[in-house]
Formats: sequence, structure tokens, C-alpha cells
Amino acid sequence: MQLRTDSSGQALPESLEGHFLVSETELSDPNFKQTVVLIINHNDEGAFGLVVNRPAGLTLGDVIEEYEGRPAGEIRAFVGGPVEQHYLFTLHSGLPDSSQSPYSSQPVDGVVFEPVFQTLQTYLSEEWPLGSHNERPMVACYLGYSGWGPGQLESELDEDAWLVIPATAELVFYSRPEDGWNAALRKKGGLYEIIAKTGFKPSMN
Repeated sequence: MQLRTDSSGQALPESLEGHFLVSETELSDPNFKQTVVLIINHNDEGAFGLVVNRPAGLTLGDVIEEYEGRPAGEIRAFVGGPVEQHYLFTLHSGLPDSSQSPYSSQPVDGVVFEPVFQTLQTYLSEEWPLGSHNERPMVACYLGYSGWGPGQLESELDEDAWLVIPATAELVFYSRPEDGWNAALRKKGGLYEIIAKTGFKPSMN
């Protein structure tokens, strides 16, 4: 892959794994307007990520009937992207090894991606209820994912559709996910602090 820059002119690494894609104000696709996407995999075959700031208005108990009315049923569900929304993915801050599948990965410190929800079920049913709210690890569920074919994400970067910043667990598990886009822009600083406050990019003289 060629060395590329994002919409701010920042030089990018070959792989954006472990980075956030932060949508630019001009990105009008309703699936990605004012979104923050955690990139979990990125190589010559394409990219895979999850939108981390779009609550689905649902909980795990709404999505999986067996958790309805149980402590783990209160875990929030998000729209991870427009692709395969009948699939459920999970990000968590760290669980026992027995609760992680061989397919799990850690794209950023303090964030584990788990594509096999069934691996978590014993933990969520038996151990989750034993801990207080403050003692429990951070867990969020995602319906669907965001995917790009070979060269597709690179084309969007060339079109200045995305700002790229290093991902952090703080923003993945942000306490006010609806404000996650603004918080990501503030981390970039400078002009992007103005965008975070106003929602649009000032014109250049």
C-alpha cells in the first residue's frame, strides 16, 4: 500500500489497525455521518471495523432473549456498521482467557475484539452478576460491522472522507457515546476543536 495522508494532511501508516476513522463533515453517507470507526483489521484484502459511537437504542437483553431481565441484559448494543446487522460482535476491556475465542484480537491497549459471542455467554451468565457495576469490565455489543474491499478505504482516504487518529479505550467505551464524534475531534485539536463545537468546517481564506 502507498503512503497516504488523511483529510488533515497527516501521513498514515500502511495499516490503520488500532486507529479511529473519524468522519469528515462533508461525508454525507447516512451510515457514517458523524461516526467514529475503530479499525480492527486493515491489509491488502480490505478493512474491517466497528462504529463505536452509534447506540442502537437496544440492550443485550433486547437482542438475546435469555438475557432479558438479567444483569448482563443491561449491556448496551450499538450499530457497528451497515453490513450483516444480524451478526453480534463484542468489544471488552479484558475477560478471563476462558471467555475469549481463538479468533479474538486486541487492536488497541485495553480493548479486545471478540467475534464469537458464544464464548462470553458463561461469563456473562455466571460471573457478571457477582461483580458490582464499578468492578465489572467494560463490555459493549455491536450489531453488524463496517467493511471495505481491497483499495476501497484507500480511495475514501484519497477523497478526504476521513480523519485518522490513534484509537484509545477511553473513546471506545466513552460514557456518552452520542458525543463520541465531538470528543474524537477535540483530541485532534486545532481547527478540529472548532468543528467539534460548531459541527461544520470553517471556510479557508
